[in-house]
Amino acid sequence: MGNSVSSLSNRKASGGSLEVPDFKKPSLFQRSKHSLQFRKRSKSSLSLSENSLNSTRHGGNQVVPGNNNNVNYRHASIDSSDGHSDLSLQSASSGSDRSPPHSRKNSQPLSSDGSTTNSNVSGMPSAPLPEWANHTRRCDDGRTRHTCESAPYMLPNDLTESDRLDAQHYLVRFVFKGNYNVQLDHEAKLRILDVATGTGVWALEMSHEFPKAEVYGVDISPIFPAEIKPSNCHFQLCNILDGLPFPDNHFDFVYQRLLVYALTPVQRKQVYAELLRVLKPEGFLQLVESDGIVYNPGPEMERINQLSLDTSLRHGVDPREVQTMKSGLKHSGYTSVNSFNIALPVGNWGSKAGALSMQNMHGLATIWLKGEVGRMDQDACDAALVKADEECEQNQSYYKVWLVVGMKPSMQQQQAKDAKEARKLSASSAVPQTTGRRSPTSPI
Repeated sequence: MGNSVSSLSNRKASGGSLEVPDFKKPSLFQRSKHSLQFRKRSKSSLSLSENSLNSTRHGGNQVVPGNNNNVNYRHASIDSSDGHSDLSLQSASSGSDRSPPHSRKNSQPLSSDGSTTNSNVSGMPSAPLPEWANHTRRCDDGRTRHTCESAPYMLPNDLTESDRLDAQHYLVRFVFKGNYNVQLDHEAKLRILDVATGTGVWALEMSHEFPKAEVYGVDISPIFPAEIKPSNCHFQLCNILDGLPFPDNHFDFVYQRLLVYALTPVQRKQVYAELLRVLKPEGFLQLVESDGIVYNPGPEMERINQLSLDTSLRHGVDPREVQTMKSGLKHSGYTSVNSFNIALPVGNWGSKAGALSMQNMHGLATIWLKGEVGRMDQDACDAALVKADEECEQNQSYYKVWLVVGMKPSMQQQQAKDAKEARKLSASSAVPQTTGRRSPTSPI
């Protein structure tokens, strides 16, 4: 695979499995006895109604027994008058703290010895945090980033990035008609894991929608809520490349989204294996990823595409690897792997989703234009974004977004697989027995 994106990003939307501008209707994955089947969501579960989103999905204004009711995180305002969600962002509090995330109250509280002052993960003991957990580094572009040298994740962890991540969450949820595309029992005492939880908004919403579940979020940067959160929602600082702090066969559902700029090809395989380890037999993994390429670009947008790729490759990350997620899960031992992709418009030509997608593109493009490769000043960056906007509108540009779901094999399936591999290994290592006697015709 070469180091240019031009051959990919100039492909027209008429080919392949993409639909522009109409979205593919996501399906609900349903577990059967030995397979994963598609089942269309019902009309009620597909609708993003005002009641369901404001009461169960956001939960910011809901009373949670035994918890502070002043949950303060931004949410998408909902306008159901036309049958769709309004994706405009609001602030839960006009007077919210605008200080850097690591100095805010919602950062992970640390004691003098570097350990967490309160174990956020139920049943998991507090442990001393690694040295990188207490520090950020300010880069040449003025943005702060984590200091964990083993993690190639190159995006910032400041308040501006937190805002982008929240907006991105609402966009993904809108496009895929909800926070998950597998069948989950609302009455069951599930364990749910959000890997690379970021600001924690997905985990917060899931903890409200599934009040009987225990929802866990882990991330390399402490920008998630640590104190004001539902009692069934837990956050912990964690570098997934060092392994997850959970036992084997622990979770019913694991969710990972948009780690496109976080993992090398080798690390991605390691993460698949680690997520398989913590899943229960017949538990689900859902991945949502984009390769970060804006398709049908003009010259300026193509330059931003190339800056994105060049910056990523400098860190050993190839965003195009996300296109192999389906085969990657199969090779890692998951079963009943299904996937589909959508075309996500970039620009007002794609209605509300396209407008918010363009805002997300601005946030990422600014990182590439002003970063270690682009090194533009603010004026040049602003001019480039204006030109890129015009091109995206004229060319009807779009992102590709993939959703992949896999299931951990049942214990019976795993035992049968292990037995088959053992027989194969035994057959391949078998050596024909000899008597040690020399044949009369054998040479001396």
